[in-house]
Amino acid sequence: MKHGVSPKNWTIISPMGQDASTRSYARVEKSGRAAILMDCSLDERLDHGLDDYIRIAEWLNDIGLRAPEIYEREKNYLIIEDFGNISFKKAMEKNGPDEIYALAADVLAYLREQKNLPSMPFYYDSNVHKTHRRVIDWYVPTIKRRKNPDGLAEEYLSIWAEIEKNAPTRTDNFVHADYHVENLMFLPGEKGLKRCGILDFQDALLGSGLYDLGNLLEDVRIDVPPAIRQKYTPEDPAYRILATQFHCRVVGQFIRMAAKDYKTGYLQYIPRTQAYIRAALQDPILKPLKNFFDKNGITFDAKPDLTDIRSLVRPDAV
Repeated sequence: MKHGVSPKNWTIISPMGQDASTRSYARVEKSGRAAILMDCSLDERLDHGLDDYIRIAEWLNDIGLRAPEIYEREKNYLIIEDFGNISFKKAMEKNGPDEIYALAADVLAYLREQKNLPSMPFYYDSNVHKTHRRVIDWYVPTIKRRKNPDGLAEEYLSIWAEIEKNAPTRTDNFVHADYHVENLMFLPGEKGLKRCGILDFQDALLGSGLYDLGNLLEDVRIDVPPAIRQKYTPEDPAYRILATQFHCRVVGQFIRMAAKDYKTGYLQYIPRTQAYIRAALQDPILKPLKNFFDKNGITFDAKPDLTDIRSLVRPDAV
């Protein structure tokens, strides 16, 4: 991890590595004060990512939630509040899942109540929505072992467009866009919703908060207890649409990250993601999508083969 000497006068105590982006982190200290250094010097979204992070952090804190306080900014670096080491995932090991998921769900419900939202891209105009086609662009070549034929991605997108038209979703909620138990920190010294420290929100969107609920309840990183999923999963068809678009995005994105960025650690989550897609395709709202996958022999039970994957991916893949 390359931090150099910026920001000035802070001493790096321990590197914390990277997340799925090009950002990297380290614990730092100055004059006895601990903090987190967020290094965005390699971030492709540097033109607006840091500004978004700062203003959304301020908004979250203004409405009574807990985002890290911003201590300093220097060019491509931020010094932010250290929320400690107790992620929601770790907190569950001590407190059990009921309290932790209840808190996470309550925060989402509170966010859905907010009216005066910061300026954010619309979900349907965003890269997050556009890239749900990665199941076609990157996943399909690994199981078919050949390049996709002309028109396959376009047919897939047209089917989704029809599904979305028949079951429109809200576009007026705050959407974190990466809401899961490793991006939420448990702050036992706080009270109420402030016990949830929110991280990694710089890509927030304007859309339906059910997208975040799908991220939480159908977490690709861990097995969510069935009773928890049953308790919080709504009957709204928008939930199934948004959660499945998320899975269609990441099942291809994990392969793309391995092929292009040599980040292979996320491949371990593909079997769980496949299982979510298989289950989702039994929902009547997604019958056109299931028919498309069946017609084209696209299954979600095979192990992807990444051998020479770059040569099998079309140049128009996203």
